[in-house]
Amino acid sequence: MKPILLTAAGNPENQDRGLIVHDGQRTVLCVADGAGGLSGGGEAASIAVELARQNASTMGDADSCLEVLRKMDAAIAKDSIAGETTCALVIVAPQEIFGASVGDSGVWLIPKDGSHMDLTQSQQRKPFIGSGSAWPVSFRCPRQAGSVLLATDGLLKYTSAERIIATCRGHPTEDAAPQLIELVRYPSGSLPDDVTIILTSL
Repeated sequence: MKPILLTAAGNPENQDRGLIVHDGQRTVLCVADGAGGLSGGGEAASIAVELARQNASTMGDADSCLEVLRKMDAAIAKDSIAGETTCALVIVAPQEIFGASVGDSGVWLIPKDGSHMDLTQSQQRKPFIGSGSAWPVSFRCPRQAGSVLLATDGLLKYTSAERIIATCRGHPTEDAAPQLIELVRYPSGSLPDDVTIILTSL
């Protein structure tokens, strides 16, 4: 399993952030998307992924992931510069996949066969991390052969699930990852929004 992290700017300042941490047999993956229209979004996303890094070894189950997101919310709310951010956090362990999220960034499990699973489908879009009142929602499922995709809404909002799934299933991870970003690129070469993805095979 070799996760690939890619980010591309669709705005003058890319406020997306991503993180990959290998912790023994587990891998910690995180994406954060600084809230547009608010100052300090990039700073908020940076703090979120750094706190995920610092707490990587403490997240042994979905409940501990919830606690880390609550810590993020409190820490960012107290920061005088940081604004607000989404956060999708997932731990890929030998037997299961678990995590927690807030906002409209997503975590998908894409099995080799059958329907994909949006692990973050029950998340609360708002309040964002950094508001001081974010309400993270946890998830867990058994690990199975296929792919795990984390993505900000710059991907999920501007293309279809069918195209995302076909790209992930139709190519090796190292080829599929850049092609996912190309799914939402305009003919002019620009992007509708910042896009950050983490893709890994299982």
